[in-house]
Amino acid sequence: MSIGEINKIEDVFRNSTSVDELFDSFQEALKYAFKDIELYKILLSNSALSSDEIKLFTQKLIKVFPQDAFDLLMWAASIFESCVDDRYGPENAFLYYSNAIQVKPDSHKPLLAILGLYNYDAEVLSNQKVIDVIVSNIQAVHLKSKVYFALAEHYKKNGNYVIASKYFEMGEKAAERENE
Repeated sequence: MSIGEINKIEDVFRNSTSVDELFDSFQEALKYAFKDIELYKILLSNSALSSDEIKLFTQKLIKVFPQDAFDLLMWAASIFESCVDDRYGPENAFLYYSNAIQVKPDSHKPLLAILGLYNYDAEVLSNQKVIDVIVSNIQAVHLKSKVYFALAEHYKKNGNYVIASKYFEMGEKAAERENE
């Protein structure tokens, strides 16, 4: 594949408003075995795509590039998280961040991202799911201190200073172990 062909595909991924044209260019990029995942992230970010189309492209990319599954899941989740006009955006983001945890359970990044989905403005059922996922997955994380400190800030923001203090102390101990 020549530089010109790559640039043409990138231009379509970046600027096209036609889902058919995006799909055709996607197929062409796969046909030529173009492996730069950053190019496909441009496609996933195209505002012409619906949530279902983003899911479709993401799942296909994960099958073709399983070594990049974590990055693709995190990227798709961040897109869903930013979709303010999609009422299922936060739900999809939660699902994709949760899938990223399954792919790379030792990473703190999806746990911190899930915490970002907590709705401080309203008490909704998903808030407890957010905390449950974080607490149930923190043991596998390498950089636990980052998650503990984030939880401390979360509980402080909610006015629960006792639990905030507990997580702050846990964060300090974890940071000491991580710096040894």
